[in-house]
Amino acid sequence: MKLNKKEVALNLRLFGYKRYGTMKKFAEALDMNPSTLYSGYLNGRSLPGPVLLVKLIDLGCNINWLLTSRETPFTNAENELFKKTDGENARLHSSLPRASAPSNVFIDSKKTNRSFVELRR
Repeated sequence: MKLNKKEVALNLRLFGYKRYGTMKKFAEALDMNPSTLYSGYLNGRSLPGPVLLVKLIDLGCNINWLLTSRETPFTNAENELFKKTDGENARLHSSLPRASAPSNVFIDSKKTNRSFVELRR
């Protein structure tokens, strides 16, 4: 199986945002300069090596997920914590009033997909 550098970069970014909120805080937790994190790993140029992978494990990252997008982003203990948080967020989100879209709105799926990809970056 060949690893996809861009996918690993997206997963790394997702883990950093979910766990630390900003990439600067994430880089600090990794004892790394933020510019090194961005230029080397978050843009998909490099795959994390053994030293970085060990640091990520210590921070609670599920390395199987990071490299393959299988399973979940966090280790089992971390997953329980985030399941509770996600459940609370879903409950709060469902209690918000819904705005209805006019029926004559046309959604271009190509633009929608492109926007979603851009949001994930």
